[in-house]
Amino acid sequence: MKPLSNSRKYPPYAKTLLDRRRFKNLPWLVAVCVGGDAWKSAKVRNGRSDSVALVLPAGNSPTAYVWPVQGCLVVIEWTQPAPESLIIELVRALLIAGAELVTVWPRWVDFNQSAVEYDVSLPPGERLVQVRESIRVYHPPRREVAHAA
Repeated sequence: MKPLSNSRKYPPYAKTLLDRRRFKNLPWLVAVCVGGDAWKSAKVRNGRSDSVALVLPAGNSPTAYVWPVQGCLVVIEWTQPAPESLIIELVRALLIAGAELVTVWPRWVDFNQSAVEYDVSLPPGERLVQVRESIRVYHPPRREVAHAA
């Protein structure tokens, strides 16, 4: 697979995934590491053979890269200080690139703490308020299916 144009290139560590794709040996998971620990996390993941990690370098837009994730399950390992808007842009780019599923994992979150709190000052039906990030899973848009009558 070659990048689509001269202005877009593959993200760091993509060669491993491209080689595995060429030999029809896709990993069970592709991690895209973002934020302060991105390079360290990707290096550790790429030291194992069960998954492949890519990096979105700090200060770069996800649309600056060609993401070779078609047909792959992807997890975004999100560490601070990467902003939420960047993560949303990355999710879109990965789904457009053909990822089967994209999971966002905010690494700094203590998942032993509740994600929501009950606020009695709000009207009924709106009283659960999100108080921390949670793991989110995104699927590609469903394609229309022809219905048989």
